[in-house]
Amino acid sequence: MKLSSIFNKDSIIFNLQANSKKDVIEELLGHCIELNYLTSSQKLNSYINENEKKFNSASGRGIAYHYHTSIEVKELVGVLGVSNNGIDYDANDGLLCNYILLILEPKEQPDNHRKVINLFQEMINEPKIKSEFIQANSKNDIENIILSWENSDDEIA
Repeated sequence: MKLSSIFNKDSIIFNLQANSKKDVIEELLGHCIELNYLTSSQKLNSYINENEKKFNSASGRGIAYHYHTSIEVKELVGVLGVSNNGIDYDANDGLLCNYILLILEPKEQPDNHRKVINLFQEMINEPKIKSEFIQANSKNDIENIILSWENSDDEIA
């Protein structure tokens, strides 16, 4: 599984317009509709917000992950939202979230989101990559950083 097959210039929102966690979820789901991943987001919005009350999606270090299954998706899809200003997600480390992922997967494969989250964490934990993400000015920059990381990882393997 490659991050670039999920997060590319079409599925990256740079710079999120939302200013709150609730609005971020709506914006990410709205983008899923624009990409024809979904026809409606009302139920998923409700489910994701309910999950958020039970488990904080902020993982720390400026990153948050939302995920859910959907009967509308046949394979795992995702949207990466980037916020230059950061969004308050009540993270344990007190940092605002600048990178928010929304991952949707088919009901038959409810655990694939873990692979995506692990890959994203592996990538963003590299100081050079984190620095490049912070300096990015567009969704094309973000896409190129992901591709470059994957290509350098392929050379090592």
